Amino acid sequence: MAAETALMRKVAKAFEQSDLKPLLESVADSIVWKSGATREGPFVFGGTYIGRLGVVEVTSRISTGYIFRQFSPKEIVSSGDIVWGLFDVAGDYVTARGQTRRPFQLEFAIRWRVQRGKIVEHQSFFDTHSLLQQQQTTAP
Repeated sequence: MAAETALMRKVAKAFEQSDLKPLLESVADSIVWKSGATREGPFVFGGTYIGRLGVVEVTSRISTGYIFRQFSPKEIVSSGDIVWGLFDVAGDYVTARGQTRRPFQLEFAIRWRVQRGKIVEHQSFFDTHSLLQQQQTTAP
């Protein structure tokens, strides 16, 4: 298994357990983190974030609105310094006041560029329409 795929598996497994330490230890100081949504959009984590502080900001934004129960790899492949992962993701969306939780489930794709064992680029892709619909649907 390539070092890049092993790194993505390690970070994803920890992320599923709300452990951000492997991610934060693995990002380059000058990382460029691009979300699958725009900053002006409906998701608190949208936009592009730069540097380690940017990663801390985006993961803080994610944790204010989402609790993950599953972040399981379906496929992780690499070629050179690029690694792609496709994940089954499930959790709860927490409303702004934290009073209501709505379950969500989707596939999530992540692309990294890894150099010298550090993530220098992160980009995520997901069905934004599906997630938004699930956030707006009242849980049974």
